[in-house]
Amino acid sequence: MQNITAFIDGSTYAASVCDHAVWAADRLEMPISLVHVLDRRNEVSSQPVDLSGSLRLGARTALLEKLSKLDEERATLARDRGRALLDDGAARMRTSADLEVTTRLRNGDLVAAVQDLAPETRMMVVGKRGEGANFATLHLGSNLDRIVRSATRPVLVVSRAYKPVKRFLLAYDGGPSAERAVDRLVGGSVLHGLECHILTVGNATPPDREKLHAAAEALRGVGYDVTEHLVTGTPEVAIADAVASHDIDMLVLGKSGKSRLRQLFIGSTTLDLMRGCTIPVLIFP
Repeated sequence: MQNITAFIDGSTYAASVCDHAVWAADRLEMPISLVHVLDRRNEVSSQPVDLSGSLRLGARTALLEKLSKLDEERATLARDRGRALLDDGAARMRTSADLEVTTRLRNGDLVAAVQDLAPETRMMVVGKRGEGANFATLHLGSNLDRIVRSATRPVLVVSRAYKPVKRFLLAYDGGPSAERAVDRLVGGSVLHGLECHILTVGNATPPDREKLHAAAEALRGVGYDVTEHLVTGTPEVAIADAVASHDIDMLVLGKSGKSRLRQLFIGSTTLDLMRGCTIPVLIFP
């Protein structure tokens, strides 16, 4: 059975991850797997510096024993903290809805956990920033970048607070990833039945209009209420303007695209748009 797999840490986004996971699980009628990953790099202290023979052998041995004990205490504390986060998250979810929730405490790398759990995941839910991110610089962190790049399942990147989703915006550039996103929405999605806006940024040429209209018609054919938008400008500005002017609750993207959209989502400025985006973003692989 597939799950909604939600990853939480100690950041302020944990509650939003839980709430969005409940929303997705309720709409897709699926259980939730709530996961916290213990990064081994953060569990142990760094190795002692070279003491250049200034300590007697007995003193150095005693120091190493103390450091080893401290590492064990830190690891135990990290595991206890992880279990507490999972217990609190699961309790929040079960209070919100009558859903099956399982918890998992894993050791290792977050991206490796995402890949390991992919076969049983219908959609994963993660926070926009982790607990180590710098809000002052709008730093998204390397983990989110790596998750999006390597994900083989849809990734819902949530904002800081949950808000009911009534309408979404699909950024459509006519490329293969945009077509795959349309296919996912047509084939059955957590967004089915919601108001849909589909946006192409480009010249108002007949081919652009035809591709946009064909995608919109495919969505209408399975019950979406679709509004088409063909605008000029740069994708990041046009998308931000559309989100604000149409009161959009969720942005939907293909993981990669052509031209400027490709640069935004898999190039050196990966996830730039999300730095200023205050709504959840659903990314289809």
